[in-house]
Amino acid sequence: MSYSRILLINPPYSRSRVRVVFSAGLGYIAESIGDLGLEYDVLDMSLGYTYKHLARKIDDFGPDLIGLSMMTYGYRESYRLIERIKKNYPQIDIITGGPHISLLREKVLADCPSIDFGVVLEGEQTLTELCKGSRPDSIKGLIFRENESVVYNGDRPFIRDLDNVSFPRYERFELDRSIKKDLNALPIVSSRGCPFDCIYCPVKCSIGGLFRARSPQSIIEELTYWYEKGYRRFSFADDNFTLLKERVYSLCELLEAGKFSQIKLSCDNGIRADCVDRDLLKYMKEVGFYRIAIGAEAGNDKILRNLRKKEDIATIKKTIEDACDLGYEVDLFFLAGSPGETFRDLQDSFKITEDYPIGTAHFYNPIPFPNTPLFNWINENGRFLTEPEEYLNNYPILDNEPVFETPEMPYKERKKALSQAFRVTRKTMRRNWTRRLARLGPLGKALAFIYSSRLTQDVILRNRFCRVLVHKLARKVVSY
Repeated sequence: MSYSRILLINPPYSRSRVRVVFSAGLGYIAESIGDLGLEYDVLDMSLGYTYKHLARKIDDFGPDLIGLSMMTYGYRESYRLIERIKKNYPQIDIITGGPHISLLREKVLADCPSIDFGVVLEGEQTLTELCKGSRPDSIKGLIFRENESVVYNGDRPFIRDLDNVSFPRYERFELDRSIKKDLNALPIVSSRGCPFDCIYCPVKCSIGGLFRARSPQSIIEELTYWYEKGYRRFSFADDNFTLLKERVYSLCELLEAGKFSQIKLSCDNGIRADCVDRDLLKYMKEVGFYRIAIGAEAGNDKILRNLRKKEDIATIKKTIEDACDLGYEVDLFFLAGSPGETFRDLQDSFKITEDYPIGTAHFYNPIPFPNTPLFNWINENGRFLTEPEEYLNNYPILDNEPVFETPEMPYKERKKALSQAFRVTRKTMRRNWTRRLARLGPLGKALAFIYSSRLTQDVILRNRFCRVLVHKLARKVVSY
């Protein structure tokens, strides 16, 4: 059976603090469908659309296949949506992809009988073959139903030449509602895969361990496309943007040779400190990079070893120092309560935030994803405080509620650690904005205090109008 009309859905994440969840991955899938010459449409329900809007879209467009991209956070909400679609439109097949399917695979179809197909890892070629009418049992990377069984055909070889994959143009997306040209950075995905083995990270399961990278020329082609449409802010959403330094040097050379005035580039998803050096950071700064995030995760070598980060604290500190010295806005990512970490170890992380003029240090409540070494260790040692199906659907990543404990940091100690860690996050944010608003004197300090409060941050993250208003006001008084 082939498919000719495909409706792509980005589901709602109503319990998330960040309501609008932009999906570059869905953009790549849309582009691959368009390349086939098939009809498709898109509904991003994270923009506030209800099931009533979705039903109207289905009735008007008349798809023969509906595709959803799913994250593991809030997966039950997505299951309920899928079940409702299948109940009302039983004649339409439903296919799901995204991190959740790649992480849990056959279990997803077993848990949600309304799903007809699942796509594991990269979806462009798998979905293309299905739409063209290939037999499901012949398509690598596809999960399907056969009689009463859920069958997986095995992993598809990775796409090694990403230059042959069309970058997303978002032609059926409401891009102006998701990305404000003068405010938000458009995400650019320039590589896939992660060769590292950090115990907490599900990325290797969801996008693969083989690192694949687009060429600098391909990246420039995408930047040029959007630049000519008036976009000036871009964020590299890669997990390992600087893994190949020579690739980044070549990209910088092309940026320098091109006409990209006022371009602002960032690495907000985080880079490894051991995958850059001062010379590279300097060149990146010269061609338009202005902000980077660094995945520090811990403040000493003992915990870094426990996390299998394969980098040392001296390298992390040196990279932070270099980036700050070169004038970058530097954000840091830390975990609070990793295996083996004591409250005293956590102070080492706090000290790093005091020693450098960074932007915001984001401390995260460690979330054990299924099939990661962290999850397996907690499960084997009986250390869960909350069942996975509960914490994965209740978004505790920024909340002061532990989901597991360790011998070094039991529940009460962990609650205390998380509370202090989040205070440090707000403190660094307040310090950063006090610097930005320094010319306003006492008023600037007051505004920085209000802006960094948890209440204000919740309102800004959840309310799009407030978020736009705050950042427009900020840009009037600071370079932002």
